[in-house]
Amino acid sequence: MLTIQQILSRCTEEQLESILSSSQELMSHMEFIANRPSIELAGECEQYWKVHGINAMAFLELAARAQGTRKRESEPI
Repeated sequence: MLTIQQILSRCTEEQLESILSSSQELMSHMEFIANRPSIELAGECEQYWKVHGINAMAFLELAARAQGTRKRESEPI
């Protein structure tokens, strides 16, 4: 089974930026629809935490590449 980190490590920077943007937008929509602030929604909604986790992993992958500590994996999965 593949991990999300393995998938993200093979994404281009443009794909990672798109994932980051989309996940932030999705979390905002979830907050709007639930009519609750993020802190309340996070305590009640497992899906919110999953999206937040993907957001964080995409951000960390982009940051590591920008700092030069990680490069994109090019080998097939």
